[in-house]
Amino acid sequence: MRIDCEVHAFRRETRCAAPVIDGSLQELEGAARDCAVTGLVLVQPAFLNDDPTELFAQASEATMPVRLIPPLVQPLASEVLEAWGRSGAAGLAVSLDNPDPLAESFKAALQLGLHLEVSGGIDGREHLAELLLADGHRLVFRGFGLADCVRDPAWDQRLERLLALAKGAEVWVKMSGIARVPDGWDRAAARKMLEALGPEQLLFGSEWPHMTAAHAYVPSYAQTIAWFETLVPDEHARGRMLGETAAALYDFRNQDPVYVRKIAE
Repeated sequence: MRIDCEVHAFRRETRCAAPVIDGSLQELEGAARDCAVTGLVLVQPAFLNDDPTELFAQASEATMPVRLIPPLVQPLASEVLEAWGRSGAAGLAVSLDNPDPLAESFKAALQLGLHLEVSGGIDGREHLAELLLADGHRLVFRGFGLADCVRDPAWDQRLERLLALAKGAEVWVKMSGIARVPDGWDRAAARKMLEALGPEQLLFGSEWPHMTAAHAYVPSYAQTIAWFETLVPDEHARGRMLGETAAALYDFRNQDPVYVRKIAE
């Protein structure tokens, strides 16, 4: 399999602000197949807030294997999280800005085998991440694991702390954010991550479709794949990131292509 570990699925009518983008699963699957991508991880876009109804509705229409990352922004009963897991959720999108109210939900997620996908970077959250890892959580850091990309990766102490935290731990870092990171920075950061962690702890996410205030489909899905190829020029490493690493973390290995649709029905 070749798995894109972060795409955004939504109906056109749910996009209230400009631009009007078609993020339907049919559109996503078509673009993915054109690039030989055969599995998708659906991460809820920020404009849908904390209600995962649209996410699960889109997933129910899947014709290729998909996994879901719904948001956890307020405490939820373990029964709700268990139902999400039955409906295709592999993890939860979280921020570590104020984790205390979510402690019980984190515990339930751990018991259900759901990992935590952290946005906002590692900056100042190292101790919280260490505590979560000590409890047995698996952590995925989105967007290269940093809050911004204004510092040179060669001298960025935040990146050094992230790599030190991740080495030998149940931590993965997602190379994503083509619409946000500048040329040169992304390649330097990817190089350091590959040297320190290897493809066994690295993932790729296109974050497609990309939504900005000014335009819709820039870059195209094919361009996100080309971007990834520049970040990871070694074909074996790319294959591992898109294949074995992603399949194991998101449990694609034994998934029926219509798994989510079947249980939704």
